[in-house]
Formats: sequence, C-alpha cells, structure tokens
Amino acid sequence: MELSLERITLQQIEIFLCVARRGGFIKAADDLHMTQSAVSKSIAKMEKELGISLFWRNTRKTMLTEAGELLYQDWNRQLNDINDSYIKARSLQDTEYVTLRIGLLNTARPERYFWDLEDRFRRQYPDIRLLLASEYMTELGKKLADRRYDAVMVPDFEHFDLERHGMCWKWAARSDAQALMSAEHPLAQNTTLKTEDLLNEEFVAMENGSSSSYRQDLAERFSPWQVKPNIVLSYQNAYEVKYLFRNSSKAILLVDAYFDYPDTPGVVQVPVTDQKNGIICGWNPHNQKPALQHFLSLIRPEQ
Repeated sequence: MELSLERITLQQIEIFLCVARRGGFIKAADDLHMTQSAVSKSIAKMEKELGISLFWRNTRKTMLTEAGELLYQDWNRQLNDINDSYIKARSLQDTEYVTLRIGLLNTARPERYFWDLEDRFRRQYPDIRLLLASEYMTELGKKLADRRYDAVMVPDFEHFDLERHGMCWKWAARSDAQALMSAEHPLAQNTTLKTEDLLNEEFVAMENGSSSSYRQDLAERFSPWQVKPNIVLSYQNAYEVKYLFRNSSKAILLVDAYFDYPDTPGVVQVPVTDQKNGIICGWNPHNQKPALQHFLSLIRPEQ
C-alpha cells in the first residue's frame, strides 16, 4: 500500500492539532470558529486518507490514540515552525512596503481613544502607511489570528480570548466603568457607584459569538465579594445592545466610557468608580515589524 500525505492539507492538520490540544471537538470548534460537524468531518476524512485512527471516542471524552499522539507531538512542533517562518517572511515583506494594518471596533468611539494616537503616529512616522478598518469584535479576533491585521483595538474583557489564542495585549485607554441602566432604576439617581452597590442587581451580558469573555470578566470583578453576578439577559454583540437595550429593562449593563451607545431617552450611565475598564490593543507576539513596534510604543493610556 502506497503511503502519501499529498491529499492532507495544512488546514486539516491545524484542525487535528486543535482537537488534540483542546481535548474535544466542541471546544476545538469554538476556537476555530467552525461548526462541530465540520470539525468532525475533517477529522474523519483525514483518518481515512491516512489509514490511521487518530482518536478514541466515547460519550464522555476524546483521547488521542498512540499513533495520534505521535503525530500530534511531531506535527505540532513542525507547524509552529512553519507559522513562525511565515510570520517572519510576511513581516519582512511588510517592512519593505512600510504598511501597518489596524482593526478598530465598530461599536466604540474612536474620537475618545484613538484619534489622538493616530495623529501622533502619523506625525512621528509619516513614511509608514496606516491602514484602518472598522469591524465586529469577532471579525477583529479572527483576522488578527489570520495575520490580516497587525493590531486590533477591542474592549478589555477580550483579553481572555486574546490570551487563549497566544496573543499579547496592552491597555490603550482606561476609565471608570459605566453602569448603563434605565433612568427609572433605583440606582440611577446616584452620581457615582461602587461595586458593592451592584452585588444584588440583575445584569445584561454580551456573548460575542461562542466566547464567554464578557461573563468571565464580570465574574472576576465580583469575585472579591464571593458573589456570582445574576445575569438575566444576553446579547450576541454590542450592536444588539445599541439597538435592543430598552429603557424599560431592570437589568444593568457594565460598559466602558468609549462604547458608542446612542443618546436614548430614559437610559443613563453612572460611573462605577472602583472598577476600571476600557480599550486594549492586541497583537501577535511573532509579528516583529518595526512599524508595529513604533505604534505600540506610542500607546500610553491615561490611568
């Protein structure tokens, strides 16, 4: 029997490595932004082409076979080398063209956190071509991982997701957290709030596709009081919050000062003075473009 890898693609190998690393098809599908069915079909096709069983499967867990473990150890190391080489080659090419690609969140107010940074960068590095784009949060994360952006500007709770994918981040803008609520809410009459004032309230969460970063962030903020936030409503993205959050809601949404929430009658924002949040800049640590390093060096958030 002739053995060959010519029908195996890099994408199939990446899917296999992710399933092995995450210990299951569901978690891998979340990381890869794919359906569980698509991941399962890719693995099944790969096993057929290789003539090797890669995983032991039962109703409770997915484990590598001995052959699968051997391939995982070797291929994981080799694919990391391939990715690193590609990033370095791309960085060299981009250095030649002196271009920097930055992705901005389309539900944040750039005039509040980015325009000053952009102006300073253009003045100090006029020879670097700065390409800006505005997109959904989920798209920014995927395109940063795919090297289509050199850096992205996202809400600080996204640091959980950036770290899960091996990315670096730093604060770009910080301020007191803002409690968004109905003007009829009992707490709306306060000029400022503390976290202790919110412990027994109902909250709104953003799911951000398959990610639970917002929920994880909210839980971490409440953890010093050993209280689990009471989340009664969730939205899929910040756009839904902008257009669906009603002044009749009894729940509170914790946002940053840069969130582009419309001036809706009956909805107020009250600062939570013992909680800081804001915008962070995320980037791939393997990206060694001098232009990116220049950009990162200019980020100096106000505390």
